[in-house]
Amino acid sequence: MSAFIQNKKLSFLINVLISLLIIFLILNKLRWLFIYFGTALIIVYFFEPFYKFLLKKRFSRGLSILITILIIIAALALFLIFVIPALIHQVNTLYKETPDFVNKYKEMLFSLEPYLSRFIEPKIIENLISENLAELQKAILTLARTIVISLSSIIPNIFFGLAIIPLILFYLLRDMSIFKSNLNIFVSQEKKKEFQEILEEIDHIISGFIRGRIIVCFIVGALIGVSLYLLNLKFALIIGIISGIFNFIPYLGPIIGLVLAIIFNFGSPWWTWLIIILVFLVVNQLEAIFLNPCILGKELGLHPLTVIFAILFCGQLLGILGIIIAVPLAAILKVLALRYLTQEE
Repeated sequence: MSAFIQNKKLSFLINVLISLLIIFLILNKLRWLFIYFGTALIIVYFFEPFYKFLLKKRFSRGLSILITILIIIAALALFLIFVIPALIHQVNTLYKETPDFVNKYKEMLFSLEPYLSRFIEPKIIENLISENLAELQKAILTLARTIVISLSSIIPNIFFGLAIIPLILFYLLRDMSIFKSNLNIFVSQEKKKEFQEILEEIDHIISGFIRGRIIVCFIVGALIGVSLYLLNLKFALIIGIISGIFNFIPYLGPIIGLVLAIIFNFGSPWWTWLIIILVFLVVNQLEAIFLNPCILGKELGLHPLTVIFAILFCGQLLGILGIIIAVPLAAILKVLALRYLTQEE
């Protein structure tokens, strides 16, 4: 490998790092502005096929945008009317039943005392169990209070977002193609073709991943939530929503959901646990064998480990905004790295 290529790669990496630093500084200063824009962009990517379908059916552009936005608002309204109250009720129930959960675990641990006393003094065992469970209960209650306080503090931003996001949606749906084509003005004439290819690769990865994963996450969360509800198990809605959200990282949702389902139904008969495990195994296999191949396709260009690292890294730096931009940023870096690093060798 020549010194020129090595220097070129080093220059590329330095430019990427400097660009990322500038981007993160700007995003941190204008956090909520980019949260609104990022949320709207994700919604546009998700509903873009439906919008294009309406255009193909010879609906006018304005009418197509109106129908799309009305469907989005209707879906949001249904979620707020039916899901949010039920979710709040289950969260309140969980908060009230936390001491009972802790007592059940305490009884289970004390039942192990005769076996542990062979290796550790009984008094030490009792003190460890009491102290650790007290800390556990305190941590759970503190977490619940923190969530409520955090949600309360961002309510003004949420209401402002409900007003501004539909406006952003309108212009993105109407002018998305114009925005993409106008990006060419930032590059020279000889670079336009290469730049367009890069944009198309990035757009393909982002749109495919976001659209596909949202659909898969929704189906997985719904299957888990409805299955547990039909089995009359506790906190089915909470488990279903958490499973769906965490399934944005492939296969992580059912694992977390299974752990929560077992914890919440602690003390139930053994066959209840067996049914819970079977439900999650069936959903997991359904996702692996049917949902991912049919909806996501064989290759979207982003490995699950890439998604995990991007979400954790960006989320740690920018919070909610970091989680929103993690996948698009990972897609951009992947395309640029493949084009300017690996292909130079």
